Amino acid sequence: MHFVFGGAFTGKRKWVKQHYASESIKWHCLYEDPVLPAFEFEESYIVLEGFEHYVKELIHSELESPHLVIKKLIQKWRDSGVLWEQLVVIGTEVGKGIVPLDATERQWRDECGYSYQYLAAHARKVDHIWYGIANRLKEEIQ
Repeated sequence: MHFVFGGAFTGKRKWVKQHYASESIKWHCLYEDPVLPAFEFEESYIVLEGFEHYVKELIHSELESPHLVIKKLIQKWRDSGVLWEQLVVIGTEVGKGIVPLDATERQWRDECGYSYQYLAAHARKVDHIWYGIANRLKEEIQ
């Protein structure tokens, strides 16, 4: 799994499209459809854009803590093998250390932080994008 994150409008989408330009890609925008797609095991990479929006939807669903749902989801993805290798998750940083006044916004910031920590810990590659420039933070060689 490749985790790509950065601030809003800092070039994450463009960078991923350029980085994977020679690959077959299935793109799923969680801003438009916050439901995770049913993954088919094909030769293409699967890009999930707007992961923070998915986390926000989990908060509104009022099931269990979103970061616990994300932990289970990541474990399921890792267990799938092929899917894990083909997955690219794009997330926007939420908060940047600023504590929102609204309780739900605080919870969203916290849950995104927990979820991103877990994504980064388990991803094979992690890139921070700033103004269209990637800073590789992690890369595990297979």
